[in-house]
Amino acid sequence: MPALKNLFSLRSIGAKLALMTMVGAICMALVASTVLWIARGQLVTERVEKAHAVVDVVWNLADGYYKAYKAGQMTEEEAKKRFIEANDKIWYEDHTNYVYIYDYETGLCVSNPGFPNFVGKDMRPNKDAEGKPFALTLMDIAKKGHGTLRYSFRRTSNDPTAFDKVSFTRGFAPWNMMIASAEYMWEVDNSFWSMAQTASMVIAVLMLISIAIAWAVGRSVVKPLAGLKERMASLSAGQLDAPVAYADRRDEIGEMARTVEVFRDAMIETNRLREEQAITEQRQVEARKVDMSRLADQFEREVGEIIELVSVAAGQLETSSTTLSKTADTVAQVSGRASTASGEASANVHSVAAASEELASSIGEISRQVETSARIAGEAVSQAQKTDTRISELSQAASRIGDVVDLIQTIAGQTNLLALNATIEAARAGDAGRGFAVVASEVKTLAEQTAKATDEISQQISDIQSATRDSVAAIKEIGATIGRISEISAAISASVEQQGSATQEISRNVQRAASGTSQVETSIADVQRGASEAGSASAQVQSAAQSLANESSRLKRGVAGFMSSIRAA
Repeated sequence: MPALKNLFSLRSIGAKLALMTMVGAICMALVASTVLWIARGQLVTERVEKAHAVVDVVWNLADGYYKAYKAGQMTEEEAKKRFIEANDKIWYEDHTNYVYIYDYETGLCVSNPGFPNFVGKDMRPNKDAEGKPFALTLMDIAKKGHGTLRYSFRRTSNDPTAFDKVSFTRGFAPWNMMIASAEYMWEVDNSFWSMAQTASMVIAVLMLISIAIAWAVGRSVVKPLAGLKERMASLSAGQLDAPVAYADRRDEIGEMARTVEVFRDAMIETNRLREEQAITEQRQVEARKVDMSRLADQFEREVGEIIELVSVAAGQLETSSTTLSKTADTVAQVSGRASTASGEASANVHSVAAASEELASSIGEISRQVETSARIAGEAVSQAQKTDTRISELSQAASRIGDVVDLIQTIAGQTNLLALNATIEAARAGDAGRGFAVVASEVKTLAEQTAKATDEISQQISDIQSATRDSVAAIKEIGATIGRISEISAAISASVEQQGSATQEISRNVQRAASGTSQVETSIADVQRGASEAGSASAQVQSAAQSLANESSRLKRGVAGFMSSIRAA
């Protein structure tokens, strides 16, 4: 199978045609050989049938004589004798063939026209050229009925050459006779070889005709195919001007040539379209370059502006973050100092509150003393009437008490103003701590003055009490004057009460100032913490601004490279 596949894989059509011719010749030879072999078999069969027919004729002759014997027309010996005499006269095939008779019981030759010397002899020991006991075998076949046997034997008694022959034998049981006739195969072989020579000549002529036809067909196919192959190669090389040969033929070669011509026309059209496409593409490329250049300029302009804005914004952001960081540091420092000052102010406010409470206590004590003086003045009305001088001194002392009260009122007013200033300073926070120290100092001074005034009032009250004791009698005499003094004392008492209320208000304001100072201190701590966080955030913003500036520079370089690539495309 692989060998057959290799044969069919031959590329040359001439080789394939030659192979087809050889295969055809081989097939014709095989067919002729088969026909000759069948014909030889038929010749052999015809020869055997001829011998069979002759033997049947002789057998019928023997049967006729036997029936005559049975009918009493003659004796058995006479019947046998006449039968043998009649057989000796039977020749056929131009007196070249005959029928021989053996007695298969005794083996004796009864009749043999071709070899008369065999008559009366025992034929059983005879063998052919190959040593086959043909006579004994023929006798055995005759005993059983009839049949054929192939063996070798000489043609005549004068010719020692042995030839193949086929004998047909038939037994005639009534007389134990074997009736046989043989056909020499050399005649069949001669006929066979004659037929073989004739067939060989015919096959040779047919092979020559086939070769001539194959050569002519190959010539008419291979040469045009080679031309078409060369034309296809020239077409593939771009030679489209020359026409295609064999296009006028009406066979398959013509169809192939016309197909190649279609390819040629298609390639010409393709080249034309390719040139037009190249021109169109060149125009598109040029237009695309113009568009790309325009888009690149527009993109570079717009993106460049954006990148520049981003760079400027990044620089401004970095500068702002630096300023913010410095401001946060400054705020942190100022907050620290404000926290310290706020602590000091808080301590001073607490001191002022304590002094205000002491002042309120002193004023309360003054109020009680004034009430006591009024009561004593009432009791000393009768004595006041007795001494005018003492009452005058008492009046002077009362006048000085009024001055002291005025002084106390003045101090109270200033303290009230200072308390208001302290409240304002507490609301401001920050640098207001310095004002707390000044206010605290002024409040302290006023507190000292208030204490002195209180001592002087106490001294004056003592003088009044002494003068009152000395002039009880005189006061009775000047009841009206004492009454006025009593009224004055009541007024003093009311003023002292008002001063006490004012002092308590100062104390409450100072306490609120202390509370506000604490809140300011807390707020300053929050401000300090916020300043620290703002410093950290500004550092992060500064780092982000630097990164943004770097990325903006990289983007600017990337856009420049991209624009160069776009313009170069």
